[in-house]
Amino acid sequence: MVADKILKALNSRSPQTIVGDHFKPAAVLIPIQEGENGDYLVLTKRADHLNHHSGQIAFPGGRVDDSDADELDAALRESHEEIGIHPRDVRILGKLDQINAAYGYGVTPFVGVIPAHYEFRLNPAETAAVSSVPITALLEPANFVVNEFLSPRGHPSYHFYVNNWDVWGVTARILVQFLELVYDFKVKRP
Repeated sequence: MVADKILKALNSRSPQTIVGDHFKPAAVLIPIQEGENGDYLVLTKRADHLNHHSGQIAFPGGRVDDSDADELDAALRESHEEIGIHPRDVRILGKLDQINAAYGYGVTPFVGVIPAHYEFRLNPAETAAVSSVPITALLEPANFVVNEFLSPRGHPSYHFYVNNWDVWGVTARILVQFLELVYDFKVKRP
């Protein structure tokens, strides 16, 4: 069962946190679905009219609001708002390392399992599309590229090409960490 495998991998380490109060807290949910044909990971395409990260491929999530109890509460709230995943339908397995992102955000990624067949409800104000991507597709060497150029913050530039989407930036960095921890994914860094 994929949940047990993920739980074991996440419990084998302590997630790193970003030090300093200069980051604005944000959080994302990495929704995993265990299907008859394998494991799937849910990604969204952000609406084209948004001021930040418009049209980009991302995990559901966003900044922590004053009304949120913590980062997990924010990730679950945003996932519900963006694509209709109800918090009661998520089994949280743990979290990955916090990642610094554009605009001064420190993003905490939470991994959770949702039902294999889920009726997503997109909020067109925030989300243009949603897709359950086979994890096997993410593991295919032909679908992954490491550019020789570093990001403005000095991070490797990863790209996953799946579902006719280019998954890059913070989302790709989170994906790399998740796949390395759980699926023995190997990245040849330049």
